[in-house]
Amino acid sequence: MDARISEDIKKVYDFHRKKSAPGIPLGVYMVELAFELLDGLYPDRNSYVLNALCETRVCLPDAIQVMTGCTFANKYLRLDAIKNGRYALVLYNRDTSIGYRVFVDLKKIDGEKFPNLLAFFKKTRDYKVRSRDEYSKMTLEEIYAAGRSILSSMKVRVAIPAKDDIAPALTCEACGESYLVEGNAADAAQKKCPYCVSAQKGNAPFSILDGPSGN
Repeated sequence: MDARISEDIKKVYDFHRKKSAPGIPLGVYMVELAFELLDGLYPDRNSYVLNALCETRVCLPDAIQVMTGCTFANKYLRLDAIKNGRYALVLYNRDTSIGYRVFVDLKKIDGEKFPNLLAFFKKTRDYKVRSRDEYSKMTLEEIYAAGRSILSSMKVRVAIPAKDDIAPALTCEACGESYLVEGNAADAAQKKCPYCVSAQKGNAPFSILDGPSGN
């Protein structure tokens, strides 16, 4: 394996923290391929604003964030997976909206040569036969053996959404913290942040055990 690829895989695993996730090395292969394709259009990577689109919530976003610098926080990475869930990504030039989509091509996965990899994507692994860790190890071995041979790509034009309006801020009458009003007028009329509203209804995402402190 190329030393640079190996180092990228290590970096993404360090970020992802789940050391046996098969999707990590596969994601690295996908980002590398997308970059190579983009380099054919835009040889100077510093000459344009790179953006990314990811079609799954699992593993692949971490490879994109570590290797490209496109993140959810800087809004250069969009997650279009709510009604999708395909293991695919798009890297594109924000200025032209032109880029490349790279995806796992099931037609290229030889079921006899890579049975665990195929079962991984078809969700047909039988955990009564083997443990998840055993399956992950065998799937990883097949991913390293397959490399980029199971990937396909297509040139695409991305529909770039309009920039989000800057949400107004209010001060919550319950907790006293500043919060963004990103909903409708009814949300603002409550004069409470979403956490305090959910806590009042008994379905807050966490409960406060101690505090606040001044640290």
